[in-house]
Amino acid sequence: MKRISSLLILFSAILIFSSVHAQEAKPSSPPTKEKILAEGRPKDIFDKKFRLGVSYHFNWGTIKGDDLPKRYFIKPCVGFNVRAEYYPLSFIGIGAGIGYQQRGAGVRNPDNYGGSFAHPWVKPTGDVDSTYIQKLRFNTWELPITLLLRTPNDVIKGVRLSAAAGVIFINNFRVNDIWLDVAGGNHLEHRVTSDYLRNDVGYQFSIGPDINAGYSNIFQVHFVYTKGMSNIYNAGQGDGRQITYGIRVAWLM
Repeated sequence: MKRISSLLILFSAILIFSSVHAQEAKPSSPPTKEKILAEGRPKDIFDKKFRLGVSYHFNWGTIKGDDLPKRYFIKPCVGFNVRAEYYPLSFIGIGAGIGYQQRGAGVRNPDNYGGSFAHPWVKPTGDVDSTYIQKLRFNTWELPITLLLRTPNDVIKGVRLSAAAGVIFINNFRVNDIWLDVAGGNHLEHRVTSDYLRNDVGYQFSIGPDINAGYSNIFQVHFVYTKGMSNIYNAGQGDGRQITYGIRVAWLM
């Protein structure tokens, strides 16, 4: 009987000790929804090293040089890219893209009839009058490769400043010479691809904010400047370089 009593006392002690230990290990309160979400959310959206997304470009283009066959003016040039960025460090990375970009320039011809808005667009002979209605449209594929720099900390909450510099490979796959008939809509268009350089290499600079967009994406707005390094003319007309500059809006995930 004494042995049974001793075993019961020992067994009761073990149960009491186990119960106390379990109470100490048990959390004081269950995790809240906010705590669970916070644990699953990255501490900083800019800590993500690799991002992939798309960009839309609204640029202006022209041709600059010392020996140009015609006088040019800037014209709108739209485009888009698939874009990737990789940051091995918080402040330095590499970027690349591939996509379509319009380039080219408007051609400023002699004004024979008193201004763009003071005469019919089409003369009785069928020829199109000239002032500010002729445009060269370069349709290009482009591949930019750039070095990226970004502030390691927010300049304001959720926003960092980034910049890029590098080279861009350009393929002019089609060039059209277009005369715009604004009144009648009968535009005259001629393909002149063979008159211009098909492949070019340029340099590109950009700068702007990277914005935290919902803890999973970055919304990027950059001013971009691009200039080709080769003479754009292929048939000896002159010596000029393609230039585009404008705004690139990117959504990176």
